[in-house]
Amino acid sequence: MAKTGVLLLNIGSPRSYEVPDVKKYLTHFLMDKEVINLPFILRWPLVNLLIVPKRGPISAGNYKKIWMENGSPLTVYTVEFAEMLQQELGDKYLVKVGMRYSDPDIPTALKEFAAAGIEHVLLAPMYPQYADATTGSSLREVERQIKKLHLNFKVKSIRDFYQHPSFVDPGVEIAQEFLKGKEVSHYLFSFHGLPESHVKVNQGCLTTADCCIQPNACNKPCYRAQCLATATSMAAKMGLSKDQWSLSYQSRLGRAEWLKPSTEETIAKLADKKSIAVLCPSFVADCIETLEEIGIGGEETFHHAGGKDYHLVPCVNVNEKWVNKFARFVESQG
Repeated sequence: MAKTGVLLLNIGSPRSYEVPDVKKYLTHFLMDKEVINLPFILRWPLVNLLIVPKRGPISAGNYKKIWMENGSPLTVYTVEFAEMLQQELGDKYLVKVGMRYSDPDIPTALKEFAAAGIEHVLLAPMYPQYADATTGSSLREVERQIKKLHLNFKVKSIRDFYQHPSFVDPGVEIAQEFLKGKEVSHYLFSFHGLPESHVKVNQGCLTTADCCIQPNACNKPCYRAQCLATATSMAAKMGLSKDQWSLSYQSRLGRAEWLKPSTEETIAKLADKKSIAVLCPSFVADCIETLEEIGIGGEETFHHAGGKDYHLVPCVNVNEKWVNKFARFVESQG
């Protein structure tokens, strides 16, 4: 029986935390028109003359704070997860990693599938909730590279797993184990932010305050509705009442209107709770957005506003139950 290729897709990270490598990564990332939706003639000077020169050194310093012995946490965890997933799936599958903006890259993975005689490829975007700037961009890049390399694969993509037990259940178990014995007055689910314009491309999205809780709201697909569905599912499994948890959006960039409420502002307002736990379920692997922005910056914001105990819950990373359940999910999609 022919093997099936499984391509794990993620954003990627700089090669190192040195400024030139970080600038190179940021330029590649931000020049993607699906990240900054402006004409090239406007996007190029904005990225290369304004954003990257300013943010490059700052981001390099932030990456240095969370850098692991073997590289960036996102890359380290993703590669290790791929190795564990390969063991769990067995010889019927060949698992590779394809980072959208860094190494190990998508073209190399596709070439390795071709060299192994793979005919069927299952694309697995490692973004629980669908966003065109992440899932959509990664899938389109795979399509472009397949055409560019003149490869002939039968390709299928797994569906978004924002509410699937393979992701929700391990996330809840990790949170409960990590927080055991700790005092927590409030739980905050922080998701990566998006410009409102990215959500409004779906007709009917962001039209009313409660549009995301309407029946079939996630069928568009709508990133905001899927984030709410993830948080609601996790909170229910954790036995939290409505007043014990809230949702916010982090990582704002630029002057456009982004999804609200802001995580930074929400953390400051929650200081009167004295003890909070923050979960980041738009990520499957800890990265600069979780470890530095929320783990370090978020805690500083909380303490500065008068809060006492601050807990950042780890992502699913390479948790064995996550690996096992995701393997079964992959098998059900193949």
